[in-house]
Amino acid sequence: MKNKTTVFVTQMKCQLQDEDLNIVHCPLIQTKMMDFDTDLLKQHYDLLVMTSKKTVDYLSPYFKDLNVDRIASIGKKTSEALESHGLKIDFEPRQFTQEGFIEEVEITKGQDILYPASRDKRPLMRDYMRNAGANVTEIPLYYPEAKEESLSMIKDHLANIDFLTLSSPSAVEALMTRFTPEDLKDLEIVAIGHVTESKLKSYGLYARTPEHETLEDMINYIKERIGK
Repeated sequence: MKNKTTVFVTQMKCQLQDEDLNIVHCPLIQTKMMDFDTDLLKQHYDLLVMTSKKTVDYLSPYFKDLNVDRIASIGKKTSEALESHGLKIDFEPRQFTQEGFIEEVEITKGQDILYPASRDKRPLMRDYMRNAGANVTEIPLYYPEAKEESLSMIKDHLANIDFLTLSSPSAVEALMTRFTPEDLKDLEIVAIGHVTESKLKSYGLYARTPEHETLEDMINYIKERIGK
């Protein structure tokens, strides 16, 4: 008989501990850095757009080369990572998504914008900035790939998992390389963000989504679900 609710957290990094939960860190994807033209960083830009802590991690060795007037950051963790390197955040949307950025940011025609991100990012924000007349320089910094040992771990323990958490469309895609919707139909899935939720729906899977898109809120949400 299990004494604690078992939660498999598939985010790449997780330092959460909770006395009421058995939290198992099982990252579904890993990232690999890509080669890029570092001379692009030395040009002058009106705005640098950073969308994830992972982007900060990969770009940080080159911060000394940046020539930017303002920095836009999406997400609490992204901003904290930038500030840890002594960089000042000029804009952060209240909603930590591309949609929130689009709703609140002011883009002007002729702006020069540097946009480093994952190779597999959604095009929504980039297209918005270009359609607004900005000159957007993209740098694909890294790409995601499935982590096979984690997929095997989930398969081996599937019957004992109470909650499976997913935090990105890439994680969903990695999961579905090994499982069918039928395999997961009895599992309670919690998604961080509506984009992740939508990706799950495309496979016919239902997920619950906490109000705020952070790992801490997700764990609190799970504890509330257990209490009910």
